[in-house]
Amino acid sequence: MSTISATGTVSFSGLASGIDTDSIIESLIEVESAPKALLEDKVEYLETKQETYENFNELLDGFYNAVLGLNSENDVKSFAISNAGSDYFSLSTTSLASEGSSSVEVISLAQQQKDISTNYVEDTETTTLSGELQIGGESFSYEGITLDDLASQINDGEYGVTASLVNDGSGNGYRLMLTAETAGEEIDIVATGDILLDTTSDGHTVAGTRAEVQIDGVTYYSSSNTFTAAIKGTTLTLLEVSNGKSSKVSIASDADTVIATQFQEMVDAYNAINEFVETIRESDPTLANTMKSVQRNLKSSLTSNDLINLGIETDWETGELTFDTDVFNAAYEEDAEGIVTSLFGDEDSDGIMTRLDEYMTDLMSSSEGFLATKEEKIDEEISRLEDSITAMEARLEKRQELLEAQFAAMEELISSLNSTGDYITNFFESYNASS
Repeated sequence: MSTISATGTVSFSGLASGIDTDSIIESLIEVESAPKALLEDKVEYLETKQETYENFNELLDGFYNAVLGLNSENDVKSFAISNAGSDYFSLSTTSLASEGSSSVEVISLAQQQKDISTNYVEDTETTTLSGELQIGGESFSYEGITLDDLASQINDGEYGVTASLVNDGSGNGYRLMLTAETAGEEIDIVATGDILLDTTSDGHTVAGTRAEVQIDGVTYYSSSNTFTAAIKGTTLTLLEVSNGKSSKVSIASDADTVIATQFQEMVDAYNAINEFVETIRESDPTLANTMKSVQRNLKSSLTSNDLINLGIETDWETGELTFDTDVFNAAYEEDAEGIVTSLFGDEDSDGIMTRLDEYMTDLMSSSEGFLATKEEKIDEEISRLEDSITAMEARLEKRQELLEAQFAAMEELISSLNSTGDYITNFFESYNASS
């Protein structure tokens, strides 16, 4: 039997002794490798443990996201809007809004003044022009420039208008259009020379108008179609003139919906954590216990007396939580303000959600949180074990080389003895034959 040794040399096992020395060496190395196999098993377990922690952390992250949706009193300053005039305007709220209703009439939309020259220019790049242009209180003369150049000169200046070139498809060429930068602003424009335009005598092509809206009998104006101060805590965006029609809008708090939604999300996220830990406990109770303390802390927060009174209950058979919206709705209707205080606290004490948010923020810290500390310890232990495995592999390699050398020497000695024996046997056979 031939083999290649650890040193790369070819050997033939048991040629002299008839013993399968390669198998003996392999068996010896296998026995001496048992401690290395144990270390490798430990590394594999640690890697599985780390993966389990990562999966657990993903579930914690889902719970944290549910908490973040209800970690500030601003989260419950949410409002439902009923808008009978959605064809004429849209309405959105901020946390500064208040409950109530208003009557809204859109009188006019914001519109920028637009004026176009009365004459045409055949070409915008080669035809040269001269003249004078007065825009509001500013005026300037131009000579020997193209229509493109004139438009650029206007746009580079600070005249309160934007210049553009219009081809109306008549085949007569191009005209100069000047558009006011601010809606509702009126700017007189007089152009003489090769460009003709006079708004003082001819009026504006499109008159500029401010947005105008009447809310509960009070008129508001804006240079844009957006009003941010007409109704407290809202943004009102005009879409179309309502032609004398008033529409009712109502703003009502939907804090109860927000709280109930986030409660259900937290309960669902906790139940996923509970199921995961219980599943791990069945196969590895020790590993499950390292996560059990976190689970208990979360359950303790969610089953405080205040939250039990708001509908969160425990199923003592499964350990899962449930959320009863009927209980919550009844409690909220009775004492909405007290519930908000219990969740977010006041000047004297922190609320339930405030404390839970602080706990989860620490728990999910990328440097000192649950996963970060677990991974750091596991990485250190894996590194130490891998160093031990590497050192053990080096020792085993040297051990194998030594055994191969020892067995090779044995074979060489046996071969030498066999040769001597053969010589003596042949000598006596020859001696006896000759006598």
